[in-house]
Amino acid sequence: MKEIDFKYGSRLIKADLQYSDRKSIGLRVFPEGNILITAPTETSVEKIIEKVKPKSKWIIDQQRAFELYKPFTTERNYIAGETHRYLGRQYKLVINKIEKGKTTVSLAKGLMTITTSKDNIERIILDFYKDRAGAIFEEILENLKQKFPQFDAFETILSHKYLKKRWGSCSINGSILLNTELIKASKACIEYVVLHELCHLIHPNHSKEFYQLLEHLFPNWEKVKNKLEQSLA
Repeated sequence: MKEIDFKYGSRLIKADLQYSDRKSIGLRVFPEGNILITAPTETSVEKIIEKVKPKSKWIIDQQRAFELYKPFTTERNYIAGETHRYLGRQYKLVINKIEKGKTTVSLAKGLMTITTSKDNIERIILDFYKDRAGAIFEEILENLKQKFPQFDAFETILSHKYLKKRWGSCSINGSILLNTELIKASKACIEYVVLHELCHLIHPNHSKEFYQLLEHLFPNWEKVKNKLEQSLA
């Protein structure tokens, strides 16, 4: 396997090239953003680039689409003094240990205060996020559907869970799945992800028409997407 590259405007596109016994040139873009070109044995690099270069815009569109599939990398030790996010704000973790009684989590004056007799602080925080996410995500979904009547004709079912490799997804039957981790992001960032998934009800693929619709409904979506990735990555 070797690496080749070619220019698309001012952008340099790099791809892995693999030769095989196939009869035509194949092109794949993976969720990680890497590109694989498979070509018949003995095909020149110049011929391969000639065939693949016209698909440059498609390649970039696919890479942009896969940017939603990004794992969270920040490690947490769940100890006092750490900062944890909720709806775009950072809170310093305070742990009040008690001998017995109900576990509570409160947010005030920049502090996330946990009062508990339990030792598994990570589980407490994850459950807190999970509990809050359901209501917040549902509220945002309903607000967006009221704001944009083009989605009225679609029945949607919203759910969420902790995901490792994506912010959200939408099936053709209207089932929208969100990453519970989004509760850490600002409401504007959550709105972007939800609206992205709603647009898939009209355009299932990341086509030119999909991005035109997203741009029309949410003109600053790229700025918000970048903010989401920078704040939670």
